[in-house]
Amino acid sequence: MKKKSLIVLSTLLLIFFTSCENDSDFKLKTTVDFEDVELGENGFWNGSDFSKKFVSNGFIFLNDFTSSPWGDFWSGFACSSLTDTITAGYDNQYSVAAGSGAWGSNKFAVAFDDSATVNCPKNELGTYEAKSIMLCNSTYAYLDMRNGSAFSKKFADGDWFKVTIKGFLNNNATGAVDYYLADFRNGKHYLCHQWVKVDLSSLGKVDQLIFLFDSSDKGTFGVNTPKYVCIDNLEFEQDAKN
Repeated sequence: MKKKSLIVLSTLLLIFFTSCENDSDFKLKTTVDFEDVELGENGFWNGSDFSKKFVSNGFIFLNDFTSSPWGDFWSGFACSSLTDTITAGYDNQYSVAAGSGAWGSNKFAVAFDDSATVNCPKNELGTYEAKSIMLCNSTYAYLDMRNGSAFSKKFADGDWFKVTIKGFLNNNATGAVDYYLADFRNGKHYLCHQWVKVDLSSLGKVDQLIFLFDSSDKGTFGVNTPKYVCIDNLEFEQDAKN
């Protein structure tokens, strides 16, 4: 009887310590959803305060804003709550084709032009591991590809537009993920106008993400398609084991 009791006790202790070990191995999830970003009275932030960045949940989204006699210009990241899905053209550059943020949220970010950069923070748990992101065309890019404009063509068979998300750690590339925001190749007629979740886990641990664009519609000065993408709900993980 005593032997059986020892066996039962040993089994219970093994389960207890195994459970404790597994609990210490869990992943801490972080989502960047932009709901904490303060927007101006026009419903967007585009760097006109010359702060060069905005921050959401500790993650830094870089921005370059220039004011000149010929107008104001920005690149990198803006943050927005604008949802006009009808108005075409540059004046509607801060709206998302889906008509809301991801999952009906109020805010999202807009990446414009090549090398839009996100700097990922570090904390006591170390470096963040990229997991996923939600993407959608801006209204400006979507309507340009659907209908054409004075500067870019209406997409037809064989056309495509993609965003590439590159991961970096200590200035070394960790990988790249392509997502086709429009794909008219091989009989497809896909033009993204809803939020899509894209897997970034192949990038691994990162301290920086950089966004790049390419398109089948090119001219003398490069890509004609408006180089915009709306992003939301960036998901990261950290190993919570101490």
